[in-house]
Amino acid sequence: MSSPEDRQEQIEHIAQRWVVRLTSDNVQPGDVEAARAWCEEHPEHRQAFVAARRLWQLSAHVALPETRRRARPIWRWATAAVLVLAVGLGLARHAAWDADYRTAQGEQRRIELEDGSRILLDAGSAVDVAFSADGRAITLRKGVALFEVAHDPSRPFRVLAGEVSATALGTVYAVGRLGDAIEVTVAQGRVAVKGAADRATLVAGEQVAWLGGALGAKLEVDTDKALAWRHGRLVFEMAPLADVLARLQRYRPGYLLIGDDKLRDLKVSGTFQLDRLDEGLAALEQAFPLKIQRYTDYLLVLDARSLP
Repeated sequence: MSSPEDRQEQIEHIAQRWVVRLTSDNVQPGDVEAARAWCEEHPEHRQAFVAARRLWQLSAHVALPETRRRARPIWRWATAAVLVLAVGLGLARHAAWDADYRTAQGEQRRIELEDGSRILLDAGSAVDVAFSADGRAITLRKGVALFEVAHDPSRPFRVLAGEVSATALGTVYAVGRLGDAIEVTVAQGRVAVKGAADRATLVAGEQVAWLGGALGAKLEVDTDKALAWRHGRLVFEMAPLADVLARLQRYRPGYLLIGDDKLRDLKVSGTFQLDRLDEGLAALEQAFPLKIQRYTDYLLVLDARSLP
């Protein structure tokens, strides 16, 4: 008879093979059904599948070539299967495991700094903190964070995100670093934002985004809505469904995928409670011409609903 250790290793290997199969370009509907059935056979199977999926997520930041994005299978969003095992550990730093402070998917964390400033880390975020006698520097490595800055003119408070720096002038503000875009939103006070070649000063209720190597125009925003995540909500106004799912994905384990490209630009307005996301998804399914295929608790695919 095999030992418990051997049995667990076998389960982990099977889970890894399922993840590799489901993230390949030639996956078939029968594969999804078979994977779902295997996950439902035993809680250990589900746990191993989730762990293997997390390793796959380490490779999810690698962009697909345009020709791959246009491929017919709905799984075209997946990275090459070999990345699951070959590249995953090499991307550990990108996942920010060694950051000073980090949060997992669906987790938020409040941090009190030595100077009295506070950070609220949103889900899937990571920061490094470096204080000196003449300055306070926070490096946002990924995700979104809200900063409540303790006033100290002798030590400027700067948030660094890629090529962008945002220096507080006694304020409350948020910085987001999601993909190639960097966004600064001011709730109180003023913030001096500097890009590689341009700069802007924001006041409360203003936002600026950095994309493609330059700062965009300043925008007026409703900060209660833009920063609703700090109160456990996400608020959308005429947002494309693809963007909505990308935001929700940061708070819900597993995958939320679009199986029909015609749905990607479907405009969504509404409020989602972060602790009741499945209820929000159910409401979305009722309000719009779409249906949610639930292959496992961790794999939901949104397709167009056939009208009677």
